Parts: sequence; C-alpha cells; structure tokens
Amino acid sequence: MPIFQAFAHHFRGWRTVSLLCCLVLAACGSAHQKPAPRNPSADTPVTIVAFGDMPYRTADIAAYEELLRKISAEAPDVTINVGDIKGGGPCDEAVFLRQRDYMNSVDGPLVYTPGDNEWTDCHRPGWGDYDPRERLSVLRDLFFAEPISLGRDQVKLERQSDLTPAHAALVENARWRINGVLFATAHIVGSNNGRRAGDIAAMAEYESRNAANIAWITALFEVARAERSTAVVLAFQADPYLLYGLGGGFHATLAAITEGAMAFGGPVLVIHGDGHVFTVDTPFQDFAGNSLHKLWRVEVPGALDIRAVRIRIDPDAPRLFDVTAF
Repeated sequence: MPIFQAFAHHFRGWRTVSLLCCLVLAACGSAHQKPAPRNPSADTPVTIVAFGDMPYRTADIAAYEELLRKISAEAPDVTINVGDIKGGGPCDEAVFLRQRDYMNSVDGPLVYTPGDNEWTDCHRPGWGDYDPRERLSVLRDLFFAEPISLGRDQVKLERQSDLTPAHAALVENARWRINGVLFATAHIVGSNNGRRAGDIAAMAEYESRNAANIAWITALFEVARAERSTAVVLAFQADPYLLYGLGGGFHATLAAITEGAMAFGGPVLVIHGDGHVFTVDTPFQDFAGNSLHKLWRVEVPGALDIRAVRIRIDPDAPRLFDVTAF
C-alpha cells in the first residue's frame, strides 16, 4: 500500500483544494438522480464524529486518548468507528477488550464496524497466525453480543441478523435513525474485502458476507425511500477505490451503493477509512459514467494522522454535509 498511498496524496490533492466548491454542489443535486421528498421529522441538524485506523503504535496511545476526550467534548449525536482498531501485532482478546473499553469511554452513542486488521489479516506471521474466521467470531462475541451501540449512552440498533434470518451471522450490520437521517454500517473490509483467491475458507466467508452486505445496502435505500429520509449515511471500513478495485472484492459494493443511491434520489454520504488520507469528494458515477453529485464520500484520517472528522448535516444550510477534521 505505500506505493498507492504516495500516488493517493498526489491524486487527491486537487480534490482538497476544490473542497469548498464541491461541497456547495452537494445541495444542487444531479440530473441523474431523482429528488426525494424531505422527511417532515427532520427539524434539527445532525452531528457526527467519525474516526478509525488507529491506534497503530504504542507511541500513538497518548494522542489517541486525547482524541477520544475531544470527541466526547464535541458531544455529537453519534460517533462512528470505521474499524482497524489496531495495527500490526497479535490479534488477541486483550487488544480487543482494551479497544472496547476505549470506545465505551466516549460520551454519547458509538457505533463500530470491523476492519481487516482485527480479523481478515490475523493469519499473518507476527499477528498470531490465527484463523481469521475464528477471530471474526471472537469480535462478534465481544462487540456485538446485543443490538445496542457502544459508548456511554447506548442506543438500540436494528441489526441485519435480527431482521433477516438468512443473514443471521451479520450481527455487526446495523441501522438507526436520527432526526430524519437514516444511518447504517456494513461489514466491508480492506485487504480486498477478505476475498483471497485460492483460499477456500476465505472465499466462502467472503461470498456469504458479500451477499449479506449487498442485501443490506439494497434494503437501506429502500427503507430510506419509504421513510422519505432526509439523507442516508453508510459507514464501513474499506476504501472501495483502493488500487481501483483490483481483486474484485468491492465491485458489487460499489454497484449496490450506486444503484441504491440513484433509486433513493436524496443526499447520501459514505464514510470509510483504510487509506488514511482525509478526503471529501464525489467519486461515484452512474452506469453511464456521469458523476453523482448527491453521493458523497468521506475518508477519515488514520495511522500516523491521529484525527477524527466532524460532520454536520443540516437540511437548511447552504451545504448539507459540512465536513472538517480535528
């Protein structure tokens, strides 16, 4: 990934320069998306804090703890952790429990979605030589035993596992609402979404989880349209554009988001990590190659960049999605 990250800094630079201009476009809509009527319950702005891909090093712990205190001071309506709660090193229960305690120390509700560093990549030498599926089972037991968020003020979540018996394993895929905005997490991870050609067990897990994720994303936009949601926020760990989707692990994800967002017709915000470069842009296109100006992407900082992202969603503001890093 270092080669790609060097390219990413160059490629994304122009988008950062034009950020303010682009944000203004978010309120303007797109000729390629149908308008969605506004939810009458959306009378109050919604504030989100999102972060992930940290802490990766022992040297980052103090800065990470300070960031968690700042997040609590922000008092957002919800905090979202997009995963990769550790860097290299063993993927043991002690690490998981320590990170769960950190998340539970944050004021307000916190919703977590897993990353590849805490299970998909744990087969690596030095990471514990674990069976990744076994680590995933442990994560589910430790973080998703009940249909509630983490954080000091827990909120109830709708889970795919409870709504769809065919996808009962996906306890981590959650949905909730705040002031007319519909939120969801989907278990989409880096390292090509866990798709490891030649590994029969990994491919079987990927196929099952990928099918569940596509069904969950499709249902998300159907619900948003039926409820006349003001906006949709979808969070997951992976950068689906990393290495331009080489390996195929994200093709179905991108198609489901694109198709669902176009059918919904309202503003959509996708939040993810993985690349560690703070980015706000509109990379999504329809199937004819036209930009979808209502479909936004925010990539959170991470790794050596110990910051979070503050997002304000205000239907009455000139910029629907106001995004800053802190």
